[in-house]
Amino acid sequence: MSELYKIKDFQFQYPNSKSVLVYSGTNFINENETLLLRGPSGSGKSTLLYALKGFLPNTIYGKMTGEVLFRNQSISQLSRKQKAQIGFLFQNPAAQMLSRTVWQELAFGMENLEFAAYQIKEKITEYAKIFGIGELLSRQVSELSGGEKQKIALLSILLMQPQVILFDEPTAFLDPDSAQHFIEVFNQIVHNKTIVIVEHNLQYLQKVVDRSLWIDNQGIVQQIPLQQIDWDYKFPKLQLVSTGKTILAISELNFAYKPEKPILTGLNLEVKQGEIVGIVGRNGAGKSTLLKLLAAILKPNSGKIVVFGKKINKYHYKELYKLVGLLFQNPENHFLYETAAKEVQNDLTVLAKFLLKNSANNNPFNLSEGEKRRLSLAIQQKLERQIFLWDEPTFGQDRKNKEILIELLAKMQKAGKTFIIVSHDRPFLDAVCSRILALKDGKLYEQQKD
Repeated sequence: MSELYKIKDFQFQYPNSKSVLVYSGTNFINENETLLLRGPSGSGKSTLLYALKGFLPNTIYGKMTGEVLFRNQSISQLSRKQKAQIGFLFQNPAAQMLSRTVWQELAFGMENLEFAAYQIKEKITEYAKIFGIGELLSRQVSELSGGEKQKIALLSILLMQPQVILFDEPTAFLDPDSAQHFIEVFNQIVHNKTIVIVEHNLQYLQKVVDRSLWIDNQGIVQQIPLQQIDWDYKFPKLQLVSTGKTILAISELNFAYKPEKPILTGLNLEVKQGEIVGIVGRNGAGKSTLLKLLAAILKPNSGKIVVFGKKINKYHYKELYKLVGLLFQNPENHFLYETAAKEVQNDLTVLAKFLLKNSANNNPFNLSEGEKRRLSLAIQQKLERQIFLWDEPTFGQDRKNKEILIELLAKMQKAGKTFIIVSHDRPFLDAVCSRILALKDGKLYEQQKD
């Protein structure tokens, strides 16, 4: 294989950040290989992808030293047309959406590459059929779930037919069926392309990866033999604890954003104090919507939600929010201050629990996506609520941070806290949940745990 990228003594520092991301030595990425980048959350894997795309230091600002060469040419010197041959899937798909409708979003890249109108229509129709997203083409982007946005972002990249594709956690927001479908499509597109993947959900990737690099927090880059990777790690399971009385009850809940397309239909659920309940389901099934209804951000069309024996619509919002805490799927929705420390009232002990002490003085928006998620979890812990509604809490987290979260859940559960967790991370749910429910066709169904 011939060398495509050369990365030599690369360093980068974001504005208003005290940390310098370092990649020591000289490393290469070869033509037509599929490379897996691994390392602790916050080690700079996403930043390295930004460098490989040519975003640094002018599109994404910061101080950069060292070399990043693409076919022996400085990445910063590539033309717009050359950079268009490098596709990039962001870790947070919402950051990639530019257009109002799904069709416009898919067409946007090809229009900029001057594809003919008939080619754009043909390609979108063809790829929509392959991906099974035909029903989304007429939708507004703002109506999509996180997983649906992930699919559209991926498809918009593939439509531009790049020679290099940089994937930043491509399965993070995908349900297991969609993730498996992604791998099937992936196998069709990797021929004669260079693929670089950052991913923590390794169970999907074993059969598609050619080589793996590990980047630690000191910037040391090591090649790890594929046979040494634990592709399907199982977390230690929480011990079941005795639960108390029912503190959350949902009966005959109905909700629709549009009358002609119901999301939840006659949904029922009872949750006891101290339970950890997992909710799974396909992208767009209504899982995040359900959590927003339980947090009174949305109002149901009909049905009843009772929290601690009182109908949710009878609470003043200040009273309800002392009982119920919602972890949004997008961690940035939690940030209000200019430093991570201020987000948790300067409680460095809490930041240390989530391995964020060294980022205390950093702007929350300059953290990695995994660090942002941990900061939002730290904010949640400081809230001291009784019921926690968590939407994709393990997004962007490596194994160590997931194990830390499992330990935290155990302590909070013993203190009588109750959790409803929406996640596509089935190994995590199997480890922590007392029961797992699948949301399908507007209703919840019991699922067997692993």
